[in-house]
Amino acid sequence: MELARVHGRCLVAHSLRLDYAQLKKRMNGSFPARRKKTQASFVELIGSSRERVDEYIIEFEPVRGPKLRIHCKTATPPDWSALLHAWRSVAR
Repeated sequence: MELARVHGRCLVAHSLRLDYAQLKKRMNGSFPARRKKTQASFVELIGSSRERVDEYIIEFEPVRGPKLRIHCKTATPPDWSALLHAWRSVAR
């Protein structure tokens, strides 16, 4: 009976070719049957939905010179004029 307590009634009864019902009766149902552990095949992680996040793509393209492209995800819209001003001051 100790084996059945450690490894579960079903496994012991099957391995030793015992009558499961008789083993259960002798043990007087003193503990629940051991269940197989199931392994998760998919886990979904859901982040907090408190804050809305928007996606922005900003492109500055002068007539001559390099092109600037910014891709960002943020809750607050970027300051377009400050970005343009900073890019123009660096491009000169």
